[in-house]
Amino acid sequence: MPSTIAALVIVSGSVIKLTAQPQLVEVFSRSGMLPYMKALGITELLFVSLFLWPRSLRIGFFLLTAYFGGAMAVELSQHIFFIMPAVILALVWLAAWLRDRSLFSAAHQQQTITPAV
Repeated sequence: MPSTIAALVIVSGSVIKLTAQPQLVEVFSRSGMLPYMKALGITELLFVSLFLWPRSLRIGFFLLTAYFGGAMAVELSQHIFFIMPAVILALVWLAAWLRDRSLFSAAHQQQTITPAV
């Protein structure tokens, strides 16, 4: 359920970027990132697709973490309220934790392969 909610929020943000909604155009203009807005929307779609596909959950999780961490950094540097990317990132982390707790374990168990004698 949290994965679905996170995906819907991210996809809706991506659609807003791809359709160049006026409110977002203003924010992206202030930060100087308007030329990259559509590319960022496509990137969000790609990353959330990787996150939803079970075989690429890990890479999707790490890419979404980096993406929304970067979004928070940009918004902080531009004195924009950064709560939205932080909430989305928290939702992604919750969804990832519920799907695969090994992402958050300190020590991963390694398989031992015994050679055939």
